[in-house]
Amino acid sequence: MSEQPRTGPDGTARAEVQSDKLEAYMLGHYMGALSGVRLFDEAATTWAGTPYEERFAAFVGEIKEDIGRLEAMIDRLGSGRRQVAKGLGTVTGIASRLNPLSRIRERAGIAAHGELEMLQSLVVAKRSMWVTLLELAPAEPRLDADELRQLESKAADQYDRLRAVAEETAGDRFLARD
Repeated sequence: MSEQPRTGPDGTARAEVQSDKLEAYMLGHYMGALSGVRLFDEAATTWAGTPYEERFAAFVGEIKEDIGRLEAMIDRLGSGRRQVAKGLGTVTGIASRLNPLSRIRERAGIAAHGELEMLQSLVVAKRSMWVTLLELAPAEPRLDADELRQLESKAADQYDRLRAVAEETAGDRFLARD
């Protein structure tokens, strides 16, 4: 990625995005997203056959779409390291399957609630990335502010929907029933 010299409307120099740092930041999130989509896919398996099955299938599709948008941004910025990051993300995703929280099959267990909270935290991290990139968009013309606002809003909605599942199912895990 190359540095983009920028001047303000009055002709004075503005701060420039440090392309190497931006690339590293985005690639880190990309690897996390590749691992995260696998966790969402496992959650979809966990919730199969329940009223939540369609919600989790939708999350998986949306996360994959978000990854595609991130890949396009990284490519637009000229990073040649995305394939390396994709390989590392795949390895990380495989390792994440060894995580005991990603192997939950009992929807009513405490660990299942932890899994929901972990998925929420992944969406919070993604939303934070979109917000950070939106802050940088004025200094980096290859970042599309409108697209980033849409992605941030979508992440906020995903978080709210995940939180709703956690709220709707918490009683099954924590409340004693007669």
